[in-house]
Amino acid sequence: MSGEPNDLLRAAREAANLTQGQLAELANTQVEQATGTAGAMDADYIGKLERGIHRWPNQQYRAALRQALHRSSDGDLGFFSTRSRAATVESPRPPHDGGDDVERKTFLRVLTGSVAGMAFADPLGAFAAAASPDTPPRRVGQAEVDQVRHLARMFATQDHLFGSGLSADAVVTQLSTSAQLLHGRFATETVRQHLFSAVADLADIAGGMCFDAGAHAKAERCFRFGVGAATEAGDWAMRGKALSGLANLAVHQGRPDDALSFAETALVRADRLTPVVKAVMHTRHARALGLAGGHREADCLTATGQAQDAFARSGGDEPDWIAYYGPAHLERDLGRALLHLAVNGGDHTAAQAHLVAAIDRFPQQQSRGKTLAMANLAHLTMARDDPNHAATLGHSALDGLGPIRSDRVFEALRQLRIAGRRHRTIPAVRELNARIDRALKPA
Repeated sequence: MSGEPNDLLRAAREAANLTQGQLAELANTQVEQATGTAGAMDADYIGKLERGIHRWPNQQYRAALRQALHRSSDGDLGFFSTRSRAATVESPRPPHDGGDDVERKTFLRVLTGSVAGMAFADPLGAFAAAASPDTPPRRVGQAEVDQVRHLARMFATQDHLFGSGLSADAVVTQLSTSAQLLHGRFATETVRQHLFSAVADLADIAGGMCFDAGAHAKAERCFRFGVGAATEAGDWAMRGKALSGLANLAVHQGRPDDALSFAETALVRADRLTPVVKAVMHTRHARALGLAGGHREADCLTATGQAQDAFARSGGDEPDWIAYYGPAHLERDLGRALLHLAVNGGDHTAAQAHLVAAIDRFPQQQSRGKTLAMANLAHLTMARDDPNHAATLGHSALDGLGPIRSDRVFEALRQLRIAGRRHRTIPAVRELNARIDRALKPA
C-alpha cells in the first residue's frame, strides 16, 4: 500500500551497494541516454520511494531504475499504480506523517526517557548478540569511562579530517564493545552515570559518522541509542545533541515533520543547556524550519537569531565534546539552515554571507566542514543564476576534496551538478560537471 515502506527497492539498492544519491545519479544517466534529457532524481526522491511516499514513478524513471538495479519488472522493485489498487482495497490505511507505528512508539519512549524500551532491547541489533550470558559482569571504574571518552574524541578527529567513508564500520564496532560495559558492576553511582554519558557521546559520534558515510539506518539506530543512554545518565546536553542528529538526518531525507519533532524535543528544558550547545540546537531547529517551506521562513529566521544570541553568550563552561564547535561551524550551520529557502526563491543574501564567512574561518584541520560549505555556496550561486562564479566555487570545493570520503559532501556536489544542468551550454559549467562526475565515480 501507499505509505508502507518499499522494502524491495531498498533491498535492491543495498544489494547493489549504492547510496540513495548514487542510485539517483545512475538512474538519471539512464533517463538521459533514453530520452536525451537528464532525469532530476536525487537522494531525497529515492528516499521517498523507499519510504512508500511515492509508489508509481513515471515510465521513464521506472525503466531507468529497473536498468540501474538489474530488475526485469516494476513489481521486482515494489512499484505499483495506486490508482489501480484503489478499486480493490476497501479501506486503505492512511499514510503516516512521521514514520511507522514502531518509529512513533520508539519516539514516545524517548520523550519519556524509557531507555530499556527504546534503546537497549536492540540498540544496534548486534549488541545483545555480542554479549555472552556466561561472562560475569565486569567491574567498571573511572578508567573505563576515560577510555571511552578518549575513543570518542579520536573518532571525532578522524571524522573532521577525512569524513567517515573508511571509519563508520570501525566506530560502530567500538560502540558495540563499549556498550557492553553498561552491564558491568560500577564502583559508584557517579561512575555509572559518567559511563552512560560517555557511551552516549560515542553513540552520537557513531551516528554522525554513519550518516556521513551514507549508512542512514545505522545512523538512526546509533542516534536513538545515544538519546537513551544520555537520558539514563541525566545528561541533557548530550541528549539534545543526539536528538539534533536525528533532526539533521530527517532533514537530509526530506522528512520535515520528523525533523521538527526531533529538533523541538532537543530544546525541551533548554535552560539546562550551555550556550554553545543551545546554539547548535537552534541551528538544527532553523534547518528543519527551512525545509518546512516558505510559510515557516519567519520562524526559521527567528531560530537563526536565537542561535547567534546563544553563541554570543558562551563563556567557556561547555562540555568537552563541543569544543570543536567554533564560529566557522556556526556560520556554516546558519547558511545551511537558510539554504533550502534560498535555492527555492527566498532571500539568498543571508545564506550566502554565512557560507562565505564559514569558508573564511574554517581551520585546515577541519577540511570536511570547509569543503561542505564551499559546495553548498557553489550550489546556491548556481541556483541563483551566476553559473560562471558557481563553477569557480565548485572547482575550489573539488580542490579541497582531497582524501575526504563523505557522503554528505558528495551529495552536496550532486546537488551542484543538478543545479548546473540548466546551464549546460556554458563551457565552464560543462567542465565542472565533468569533473564532478570523475570525483564521484566509484574507485
